[in-house]
Amino acid sequence: MTGVKGLLARCLLLSALAALGMQAVACGCGGKKEDAGGPLPPAAEVLTKAVERVATMKTFHFRLEHENGVSAIPLGLGLTTAEGDVIVPDRMRAKVEAKAGTQPVRVEVIGIGDQAWMTNPFNRQWQPLPSGNTIRDVFDPTQGIKAVANALENAEVTAEEEVGGVATYRVEGTVDSAILEAAAPIAEPGLTVKVKVWIGKDDSLIRRIRLEGPIAPDEPPNIVRKLDVSKFDEPVSIEPPV
Repeated sequence: MTGVKGLLARCLLLSALAALGMQAVACGCGGKKEDAGGPLPPAAEVLTKAVERVATMKTFHFRLEHENGVSAIPLGLGLTTAEGDVIVPDRMRAKVEAKAGTQPVRVEVIGIGDQAWMTNPFNRQWQPLPSGNTIRDVFDPTQGIKAVANALENAEVTAEEEVGGVATYRVEGTVDSAILEAAAPIAEPGLTVKVKVWIGKDDSLIRRIRLEGPIAPDEPPNIVRKLDVSKFDEPVSIEPPV
């Protein structure tokens, strides 16, 4: 019987230790967050390197997508997706899918400095944007990337993930919608936007930005914008259409 009692005591002790271990995992005790690859770096360190790398970009490819809404752009259109190339600081060419009311349309846009052109959604002919409008009135991905990298608040590295086959750190935080006006003039101050940024582990390049929430009061509360960035510093030519 003594052997049975001893075995029972050992089992109870092991069960108690296992329960304590489970409680420690559940409460997140132990300090610094870790991923499969080990401890995650401080957000300030990751973002500082990203800001420095953004300043050296010469060209890149981008794709912008919307969920649960659109962005208002010139000619009364609502942008749903845009994909194209950028020569930093002020040249962009993109294909845009938009809505004219409920009717889907496709247009192309080119911006060079303070000049901008868009194809007419009905006859496909190039035309200048209305006086005073620039490519920024459609979307300026360069300014959007810079704004988020420089102004992310309450930032925390939350995971390691792959984006387009590249190992990245996922950084989460918030921005005030006012800082996004540099990329999209429809943005108004006073709205808190949740942000997720995926930054290359090895090269500190921003590969993806996800903005959750409206940047203007009349937008749906669940609107999401996702910007994917790739093909950094590859040769690109962007010239006026006419």
